[in-house]
Amino acid sequence: MIKIVAGGRGSGKTKKMIDFANEEARDPHGSLFFIDDDNRNIYELDRNVRFINKDDFNINNPELLYGFLCGILAGDYDTEKVYIDGIDYVASLEPTALDEYLQSIEKLGQDHEAEFILCFSVDDEHLTDYIKEKML
Repeated sequence: MIKIVAGGRGSGKTKKMIDFANEEARDPHGSLFFIDDDNRNIYELDRNVRFINKDDFNINNPELLYGFLCGILAGDYDTEKVYIDGIDYVASLEPTALDEYLQSIEKLGQDHEAEFILCFSVDDEHLTDYIKEKML
């Protein structure tokens, strides 16, 4: 399963993601991960959420992110949810390619019984029907 938090810069997307992760961490059924592009929010997350700074692993394009997610799932069969913030490069894909990319992540989650919650900046006029359907 995939869920999306999208909107313009400064619209409170990251705060929502942190709140979602902390709420889930109160009663986790599996491993929780929070991937971000810096360490700014590390102390705002519950200790039950495993924090990963994507820049420590040079994850700077959609293909590397997909491979990294595969690695997380391969390394921890009990992964329940992965929150991914700071991936604005994903929104730079053409609308059709973006939908296909998000669908591939959704399939990955379905195949491994994990949920991905993605957050990126995108203007309302660039929201596809698929993204609108998956938005929180």
